[in-house]
Amino acid sequence: MPPRIRKTLTGLGWAAIAIGVWSGSLVMLRLGVTTHLNAYDLTMLRFGVASVILLPVALRRGLGTDRLGFGGVLALIGLFGAPYVLLLSLAMTTAPAAAAGALNPGVMAVSSVLLGRLVLGDRIGGIRMAGLALAMSGIVWLTSSGGGVTPGHLILTGTGIMWALYALVVRSAGVPALNAAAIVAVGSAMLYLPLYTFALPHALSSAPMTDILMQAGFQGVLVSVVAIYAFNRSAELLGPVAGATLPALIPAVTLALGAVLLGETVSIEEAAAAILVTLGLALILVGRQARQWLRDRTQAPSRRSLMRSSRDAG
Repeated sequence: MPPRIRKTLTGLGWAAIAIGVWSGSLVMLRLGVTTHLNAYDLTMLRFGVASVILLPVALRRGLGTDRLGFGGVLALIGLFGAPYVLLLSLAMTTAPAAAAGALNPGVMAVSSVLLGRLVLGDRIGGIRMAGLALAMSGIVWLTSSGGGVTPGHLILTGTGIMWALYALVVRSAGVPALNAAAIVAVGSAMLYLPLYTFALPHALSSAPMTDILMQAGFQGVLVSVVAIYAFNRSAELLGPVAGATLPALIPAVTLALGAVLLGETVSIEEAAAAILVTLGLALILVGRQARQWLRDRTQAPSRRSLMRSSRDAG
């Protein structure tokens, strides 16, 4: 097999792992809160396990106070740590996995573009503007086609904004993905686990051990570590444009997993709305990279022609 094809297939394999884990995490949260565990248990399992695995990374690279300051570290933990996962888990008690798969990343992408424009002065451009319109149309359609807006839908909108704010802080400070994950995991464990132990309701004692181990492994290992590595590897192997579009698959994959694994009924309107969000996300995520890629490709021939002309003149 030619190395180029092997590289592409390997990148697609890592991409499949990342998307499967991210989409599966929402389905697993929905499964957890509708069976034997509650939102507080799932949050504890997520960061209790992840903090143990990522503690060496935090010790080696630090907790980010040099780049973020103490307030920035608390912002990361609050925006994408225990409060974020707790709210996401609570949302799944009243919202189906399909809604979470579309609303959470959809609102995140739309909010990220708008925040980037307002805070960092990013140019939106025609491609991303079209993506915004498609994603927002799909979000409105999804929330209106599934039997009305539930508290879970509202919470998922809030978690999408929290995710976007987290991404803005990480981008502004230039914190690497794995280091940011370690900061969030270890910081959340330090702040949340004592609160969970002494003040929050538990359901672990009555839950089957298989459920506890399954959620601990999926949320604490796959979501917090494996998905991050898989996404970074896929982006390296497939390139920035292809890699950037990967999260756009979350709505469609989550919808399919929710239907297959949870038996959730998906109407034609909900499926169409999720596809619309998927297309919008793809345009939003690929817009900047595509513009840069086209610019590089159009400028490269001009540079080569200029160099050739210089050599001929010499």
